[in-house]
Amino acid sequence: MDGQNTPRDRERIYSVFKYFSAEKENGGPLVDVSKASIRTADATNVSISTVERVCREARDTMEVFRKPVFEEKKRKRSKTVTGLDDFDKVVLRRKILQSYERKELPTIEKVLHEMKENIGFKGSRESLRKIMREIGFRYAKVNVRRFLMERHDVQCTRARFLEKMHRVRERVQTVIYLDETWVNQNYSVGKCRINSKSERATGMKVPTGKGSRLIILHAGSKEGFVPDAQLVFSAKNDGDYHHQMNHVVFEEWFSNQLLPNIPSSSVIVMDNAPYHSRRVENPPTTSSNKATIKEWLVKKGLEPKDNMLKCHLLEMVQQYSRNIGNIYVIDKIAEENGHKVIRLTPYHCHYNPIELIWGQVKNYISKRNNFKMADLKLLVNEAMASVTTENWANAVNHAERLQAEDAKNDVYIDKFVDSFITTLESSDSSDEESL
Repeated sequence: MDGQNTPRDRERIYSVFKYFSAEKENGGPLVDVSKASIRTADATNVSISTVERVCREARDTMEVFRKPVFEEKKRKRSKTVTGLDDFDKVVLRRKILQSYERKELPTIEKVLHEMKENIGFKGSRESLRKIMREIGFRYAKVNVRRFLMERHDVQCTRARFLEKMHRVRERVQTVIYLDETWVNQNYSVGKCRINSKSERATGMKVPTGKGSRLIILHAGSKEGFVPDAQLVFSAKNDGDYHHQMNHVVFEEWFSNQLLPNIPSSSVIVMDNAPYHSRRVENPPTTSSNKATIKEWLVKKGLEPKDNMLKCHLLEMVQQYSRNIGNIYVIDKIAEENGHKVIRLTPYHCHYNPIELIWGQVKNYISKRNNFKMADLKLLVNEAMASVTTENWANAVNHAERLQAEDAKNDVYIDKFVDSFITTLESSDSSDEESL
């Protein structure tokens, strides 16, 4: 066989070599290259030099000859982080802040215990720590003891929102709350009564999978849903429904269905979803050339020097943007029609009463859904019609009560924390691990 050296022979030699080079001996390390070559030569009736020459000609085996073959260690999977939905995150935030009301400094151990007691949180200490960092809490040091403290930017954003809403209520302006939600074709109740004495399972049979999805966009106030402002449309079932929405759909609905149907000089409250927040103009970035940046600055009435470096020009852009703030398309459309937009504080969805309305709508659907898409659209309309003016008034009153409570608590907590803090520390990994 040494003299033939045909492509078929070389393929056979290489295949046998790969088999032996990957073989284990008595559960021990993989066979080394030299031993694999000897065993390949015996099995294929060729010389060892032929085996080595054939394998060297195969590019995939070059690395095999350069170094020994070792068994790859399996990587450990990272532990799953137990998450919380938006409403449970609200509970978490309020539990932390209520500790200050009791004149107690919150620690992660105390908060973890309360979350297990109140909502049955099943996550670990590490999961809770990551969630708290996500919603804007960091760690501070008081007399060498570390405790949870809300980030300064989150506090300031909330304070500004609460001040604006307080002024709106003083002026007795109409407040319109808007939001989007979704419902799947196979949406159903989580629990139902069954006959536990029967040998056969009884109860509702829910199809597997979520099925198709409907996205619902609407707005309302203490007076109920805004007339003729409902938008319901089908979307692809490919993950988070927020990806199904875009600024084109939202801005068209905002201009053509919402604004014509609300009282003049209304205040419109919405969250900071990307499709709510398209900028009128995007400022230059690091990918822009110097000429473009200079031109943009000059249009804004600034006077950049000719010898300035690009980094200095970008600093001027950032400073201007901070002073002016973001100008959004939706805000401008509302202003042109005599209305004003106020944006919710991040991580504070409980300030929007429509969240409670969505819960009522979904509860209605879950108890009556027959899992047919054509009927689901009719059921959505029926569920929306079941929401009364009283339901809306109660939801708005609840949200306003929470806002008033938080405004008072912020003042109290600010004084309490300030009297104890000696040194602030950033929430780096070393601090968090020591908690």
